[in-house]
Amino acid sequence: MERGGLRQQVLWFVRSRGSASAAEICEYLRQKREISLTAVQTVLARLVNQGLLTRVGTRRHYIYQALPTAAVVKARASRAGVEFLTESGEAGLVHFVEALETLQPGVLDKLERLLVARRAEEGKP
Repeated sequence: MERGGLRQQVLWFVRSRGSASAAEICEYLRQKREISLTAVQTVLARLVNQGLLTRVGTRRHYIYQALPTAAVVKARASRAGVEFLTESGEAGLVHFVEALETLQPGVLDKLERLLVARRAEEGKP
């Protein structure tokens, strides 16, 4: 199988299960090929470093989960934004901004930079 095939199989398995350990992934892959647990762990570490998977737990007992793709995040954010503004309007937006700063201090500065960049793209002052 081509080099990218292993990576794709690992991603597919983790996404289809929601989460999985290296041993579970290795067991699945061994149904179609000979592969060592170390090789699977190497692929998993690379996928974590690339931001496609996340892992929790201790080194010998990591559980891997797939991070949502940019398209999934965008769709979720769009749905949430439409629902939120439809239900609560401008008053809700004020409270949302306050909650953002409480939950993640400094996020308003980042939001402001994003707004400035968006306005520049659109040619608005």
